[in-house]
Amino acid sequence: MRLLALFCVFFWVGCKNTNSPQSVTEKFLSSFSRMDFETAKTLSTKNTWDMLEIMSAFAKEVPDEHKEKISEQLKIRITGTQKETDSTVIVSYTTDPKFLPFNKLRLLKQKDADGRERWKVDFSSLDIIGGDELFIEEEQHAVDIEMERGATDTVALPDMSGGR
Repeated sequence: MRLLALFCVFFWVGCKNTNSPQSVTEKFLSSFSRMDFETAKTLSTKNTWDMLEIMSAFAKEVPDEHKEKISEQLKIRITGTQKETDSTVIVSYTTDPKFLPFNKLRLLKQKDADGRERWKVDFSSLDIIGGDELFIEEEQHAVDIEMERGATDTVALPDMSGGR
């Protein structure tokens, strides 16, 4: 009986979908917390790599003992998955302790070199500061305030007509 139960556990673990958006999110967050940005790159889109490069540069200053401590203490819980399009989903999560300024990641379905579909984390610095729409709204709000104050264009082009 024990042998059958052990077999069932191994079978269940072996059949677990390691390419689900939830699984990819967990692996990405886990590698990110360990500051293993090379592994995080394999789980993300090229759009994400620039941000990971920046984080990697900062991580070089963090002692290995601190990296291990963070990784050992981290608990990740997926709280929801919302389909955006046929090829994108938003995965919500919580971490304890909290170590990122956001609690959602966008995943994009891409084909790998062998033609298999893979979920990849897809974010950029704009996602961290609130996304394109928020950024545009903030810029427009600043322009509106300046216009209300009666501000004029501060860039004057020289008169090239020669007074004619």
